[in-house]
Amino acid sequence: MEVHFEPVAIYNNAKGKDAKILKEFNEPAWNYQVIRFITHEKEDIIPRRDKINTVPAVAARMIEALEKKKREVPEELRALGKK
Repeated sequence: MEVHFEPVAIYNNAKGKDAKILKEFNEPAWNYQVIRFITHEKEDIIPRRDKINTVPAVAARMIEALEKKKREVPEELRALGKK
């Protein structure tokens, strides 16, 4: 994941910087987990979706984001997305 993406964890039940980022992205506190794929300009690459909580589901979203940006998708990642 770290080769193609820069993972960042934002806690939806914390104050301070995390709460500020939630507000910036219009994310509710105490919500389901959300995985977003954004550009450096903080624009969504693919639409936001919550309740992504399995390896195949995360892999499928990663593939979708890479394809949208016309980047190569590693075969190992494709294999994870098919399970």
